[in-house]
Amino acid sequence: MSFRSLMVESWVYKVSRRLLAYPMAWAWRRLNLQTIFIGVTGSAGKTTTKDLCQTVLSRFGSCISNSGTDNDRIHVAALVLRTRRQDRYCVVELSGGEPGAMDLRLRLSRPQIGVLTTIGRDHYSAFKSVEGIADEKAKLIRGLPSSGVAVLNIDDPLVKRIGEASRCRKVWVGWAQDATVRLTNVSSRWPAPLTLQVEYDGSSYTVVTGLHGEHQSLAVISTLGVAVAAGVDFEDAIAALANAVPAEGRMQVVAHEDGVVFVRDDWKSPHWSIDLPLRFIKNAEARRKIIVIGTVSDSSLGPSKRYPKIAQQARQVADQVLLVGTQAAKALDALNELRDETIRAFPEVRDAAEYLDTILQPGDIVLLKGTNLQDHLARLELNRHIDIGCWRMDCRLNDFCGHCSRLRQVVRS
Repeated sequence: MSFRSLMVESWVYKVSRRLLAYPMAWAWRRLNLQTIFIGVTGSAGKTTTKDLCQTVLSRFGSCISNSGTDNDRIHVAALVLRTRRQDRYCVVELSGGEPGAMDLRLRLSRPQIGVLTTIGRDHYSAFKSVEGIADEKAKLIRGLPSSGVAVLNIDDPLVKRIGEASRCRKVWVGWAQDATVRLTNVSSRWPAPLTLQVEYDGSSYTVVTGLHGEHQSLAVISTLGVAVAAGVDFEDAIAALANAVPAEGRMQVVAHEDGVVFVRDDWKSPHWSIDLPLRFIKNAEARRKIIVIGTVSDSSLGPSKRYPKIAQQARQVADQVLLVGTQAAKALDALNELRDETIRAFPEVRDAAEYLDTILQPGDIVLLKGTNLQDHLARLELNRHIDIGCWRMDCRLNDFCGHCSRLRQVVRS
């Protein structure tokens, strides 16, 4: 067989396998009535909530979930097919990045418990309105069976409206007085971990986690809502959260032997949520605070206005601010007008890494806030302990650099 024939046969096999995965997953989900499927969606906190749910529910039986952020249709199908009847729980992260995106994912997974964290401006360009985004996310709650349970953020007006229209049982989570699982206090002051005070069923509880950042409390309390929905012991669920660790690139703390601490929040960076990690840095106890800003998405402002505004905002809570990437570099003229030497712009990640090498000292904390697909800011942290061979700004791979075979290779830019 010729090389061309082999390539064609391989392509046909891959395509047919992908096409067969959907009907096979659809059929298997309807045969597997033993496993409880939990769907998680929202504009923020999906992956962390999904991971925390797996951590907690694994205490009460076999539990599987998507790997990382593998939440597209084929990965949902693969997860359904991977589920065994002896798996008590399956937690499915469901992404709705464009109109209709949720439809097939929901037909394949058919969740009995649905979690809706919050509605923000992510993917605004695809929906043209926040209401359009909310309508897509609402499909998870609308699609729950009458015997299902919706876990909903009572503090988000759009989520609350979606929940009030649902006929299934509801577990409300948040600060509001009438929440089922109610937050009464949240603290996250580095180096101390995120700690919550919650009320449930007439009792108060202290929840100590392995996470950082007050905004992570939504994922924690949503997970406790899932524990209530699933009928597991509430105190045991709280105990399991002490072992929780952040997902990669989502307020992930990396402490180096030289005393420098990186906080990697570099998976995505929508403008509407930029305040949240900045608040963490503001409250952190550290010798110096440095914030690195990469690509910021979902903004109504153009780059020349967006990045200087964010830089000034970050400078209020940090000693130095670095803007990195081609978009940030477009703001150079506006930055020069600020005449603030503590705010710098670097078109290339490599330039920023070289600068950090000259200034970082023990006791410093560095927040990396960007969009992995465009920036790969993880290299700024990895550069502290390995030789980086790839400094490309245009690879367009969405994997984190630490998992990439090119990282240590010399790759032409």
